[in-house]
Amino acid sequence: MSVLGPILVVLLLAAGVFVAIRFWHKPITRIFTVIVAVIAGLGIAWAAVYLIALSSVQCLGSCG
Repeated sequence: MSVLGPILVVLLLAAGVFVAIRFWHKPITRIFTVIVAVIAGLGIAWAAVYLIALSSVQCLGSCG
């Protein structure tokens, strides 16, 4: 498994947090931060549901 992907994600998140904190006084930054947070939350929720469904389907064939 490649380690580069998770490292890039962490670096992007760190950069996003830095920008959000540094420019929080600007309304556009607040709006953009909320939109990105909602999209990220939906993405994480989708990934969790997908992984749970995938493990359930795999278990149907091999768990007995």
